[in-house]
Amino acid sequence: MRMTDDQEIGARLKLARQAAGFRSAKAAAESLGVAYPTYAQHENGTRGIVREAELYARRYKVSLDWLMRGRGAGPAGSSANDNDEDVDAPITSAVPNASFPPVYQQFPSTRRIPLFGQTEAGPNGKFIMNGALVADVFCPPGLENVPDAYAVRVYGTSMEPRYKAGETVWLNPQLPVRAGDDVVVQLKPSFDGDEMASYIKEFRSRSSKVLRLWQHNPEEGEPKELVFDNDDVFSVHKVVHHATL
Repeated sequence: MRMTDDQEIGARLKLARQAAGFRSAKAAAESLGVAYPTYAQHENGTRGIVREAELYARRYKVSLDWLMRGRGAGPAGSSANDNDEDVDAPITSAVPNASFPPVYQQFPSTRRIPLFGQTEAGPNGKFIMNGALVADVFCPPGLENVPDAYAVRVYGTSMEPRYKAGETVWLNPQLPVRAGDDVVVQLKPSFDGDEMASYIKEFRSRSSKVLRLWQHNPEEGEPKELVFDNDDVFSVHKVVHHATL
């Protein structure tokens, strides 16, 4: 019986995962920051890949076109054997363009990134990062040597469809910020003892006078562009990774 499109995509996803050095779907899901049941369904073809496709292609170093349509650059090496015990359903069909012996790409980092807590604060997706450590989440590639990297969860729906409420974003405070980057901005408190208001927005520009941010899906009556006095800005940190946990 011919595989469905989702099954073929799942087979290629599995091939890419094996070539990247992950022996199990569960280990890959944890490293990618994707819920294991969701990832397992993607591999066995019972659930179509939509939002996570770019993440998979980037992490496994294959082209998105190859992952979704079987064209373009696939994994550097692969194994056709199925040694996984934790995937819900086996993949039985071979995928073209496989090579042997496999070439494995390891993701050796065991570092975890602090996920800081937050509280609801107000309009335009404003929230307060309260500094409480909620959890330690996986460390994406590129942040292993960034000691002050951190993660927060998205509050509200003002940045949909880019981010949905509850998603996790990872920040690299050391990177420069450019127009079009997504950022977490903290504002200085108005009075001593006040907490710093925070926003997850798209960075538009910053001058000596003002900081301009953009939100894609403001509530009714709220503007798409937010403008803050530059003297009130405490920090602007670049979002480098996001995932649903």
